[in-house]
Amino acid sequence: MERFQNVKASINNAKNIKIIFPENPDNDTLGSVLALYSALNQLDKKVFLTEERLPEKAVYFLRNEKKRIAITLNEEVSEIYYEKKDNHVDLNIIPKNQDFNSDNFSWEIISEKKNNEQTEPFDIIIIIGVLRFKEIEKYLPTDEEELFACTIVNIDKNSANENYGDVNIIGNSSLSKITAILIKELNEFSFSKEVFDFLFFGFFSQEKILVKDITVIKWILNNGGTLDIYYEYQKKKKPLWADYFEDALKNISLKEDEGIIFSYLTFEKNEKTEQRNSEKVKSALQISKVFKEWLNPKTFFLSFKEENATKTIFYSSSPLMIKKISNKYKGLFKETGGIIISNDKNLLEFIEELKKDL
Repeated sequence: MERFQNVKASINNAKNIKIIFPENPDNDTLGSVLALYSALNQLDKKVFLTEERLPEKAVYFLRNEKKRIAITLNEEVSEIYYEKKDNHVDLNIIPKNQDFNSDNFSWEIISEKKNNEQTEPFDIIIIIGVLRFKEIEKYLPTDEEELFACTIVNIDKNSANENYGDVNIIGNSSLSKITAILIKELNEFSFSKEVFDFLFFGFFSQEKILVKDITVIKWILNNGGTLDIYYEYQKKKKPLWADYFEDALKNISLKEDEGIIFSYLTFEKNEKTEQRNSEKVKSALQISKVFKEWLNPKTFFLSFKEENATKTIFYSSSPLMIKKISNKYKGLFKETGGIIISNDKNLLEFIEELKKDL
């Protein structure tokens, strides 16, 4: 973690930061770039991108407008403080004169266009997903003194990277994961939903991820990350099962050393309209398919309530696991999975029973 802390220290002391990335970046790279760009802007840094390398439809997400809420109180103030809650913040203003009413204050939303014209040398240049130094030379300062005065941070997932940075973070996992760890190091709790949406966009665009990455994905989701930008980027309507999929990821518990995933669905996001059982099963089956193909676990269990029964869709690449489950539980079983049916346990009780039995 020392390298991430070094980058954090450099960023904290920087005013002007440039982000460089490959031409035609894949979505893992793109999500990482946009997440870091957004996070640094929220830290009030002046951030510059090689925009000409972005896919045209990604430029839309470079919102150069900053909005703020301006509150005017026509009274002298004795105290101002705020309280951060789970999903909101309470701003408290205590006037000296307690004899006041709503006519004494007003508020408005003000949009400020960010000025991203470079007028000073870069303090840091962050390079994401570029294997060789020669690929980015033309985007670096031409003045040698200016180049040597700035810190070059080289982030890549390719072990063949030339390690040309002052700080090199070369991992064997996705760029989205490396960037998520850096963003968490910068400020774990105070970034907007957009930052975490970009990170999840990068993760979900990968064909497969590692089971050990689930902890990072849960952190992203618990900070407000969703698949909204993933579908917005593709100009597609977000399907209902995707909302439930986000919940299923949040609800995951792991036996990481054995590659076993446990999760459950409550279908709470559709609580205003009663969802038909057939639709619940359809959503659960779609999520199970994504679990199998994207998370790529050795074994997974996805439980949900249907009428008066707890049903669990499961998959395992282990014949011994399949045999153990079919001998212990009732249900419908095939060669690599099936559905467990329990009529006498609630959802969470059944999952705990599964964990103990396995």
